[in-house]
This record gives sequence, C-alpha cells and structure tokens, in this order.
Amino acid sequence: MLASAFLLFTAQKCGSGKYEYEPTTSIEIAKTGCFGQCPTYVFSLKGDGSATFNGRRFVEPEGEHHRTYSADTTNMVFSRLIEADLYQYEREYTDNVTDLPTTYLTFEHEGKQKKIKLYYGYPEELGTIVEQLQEVALTKGWMEGKAPEEEK
Repeated sequence: MLASAFLLFTAQKCGSGKYEYEPTTSIEIAKTGCFGQCPTYVFSLKGDGSATFNGRRFVEPEGEHHRTYSADTTNMVFSRLIEADLYQYEREYTDNVTDLPTTYLTFEHEGKQKKIKLYYGYPEELGTIVEQLQEVALTKGWMEGKAPEEEK
C-alpha cells in the first residue's frame, strides 16, 4: 500500500502534464462479493484520464460516479500496466477454494485486449497491480468529480 501511495504521490508531483495514451487504452478492475462484507465495485480508467466508479456494496461511494484524473496519474497507471506486460499472464487463476472475492482485470491497448480472472493462486505481481489500481480507484473525490490531486 505504501509503495502505491508513493507512486501516486510521485506521479502528481512530476511529469509532462500531457496524456501519453489514447482514450482507447483502458483498464477496468471489477471486484465481486463474498459471503462477508467484501467491497464490490467496478472502476475503469481511460488513457485520456476519464474514469468511472460504480460502487455496488460495502464501498463508498455507492452508485455510478465520474471524474478525470491528471495526465501524470493516468500515465503512471498505464506505464505500470505496460511494463508489467499483462498479456503474458494466464486468463484465469482459480482453485477449489470458497468465499473469496474475484477480481477481473480487463486491459486494452493498441487494439489488443487481455482479461484476467484472479480468484486464488495468482502471481504476486498481479496482486500488486490490483492493490495499486485499488489505491487509485478508492481515493476521495468521486462525489465532487475531482481527481485526488485537485483536493486540498
């Protein structure tokens, strides 16, 4: 968590200020429920910084909300995803285990799409990517439509 907070902070303080990715480049993280109080939501971010958060259960805010992230934050997220080469991973990581939330990652870039189902037994790097995306997704400002770097 600290590493991702540092990356988010660093992205806000330095960079070109220009979006380096097309709006067709996108990442979506969808978290499903469990038998307990697991946060359930869908977060998507496009290369132009436009983002949507749809909070379903056990997460704030609930409902659909939109905002735009800065170029620096957006570029940091997509640079990290491209560096991780999501295309190298299996489409599904699952096992005969019950009561875990499922995470779906859907990444689109340069006409290629990769969808990954993460339930159990996925590589640590994918877990880190999910944590970093959650850090961006669950920041304050959805109700106001502001990106986190705009809040003071």
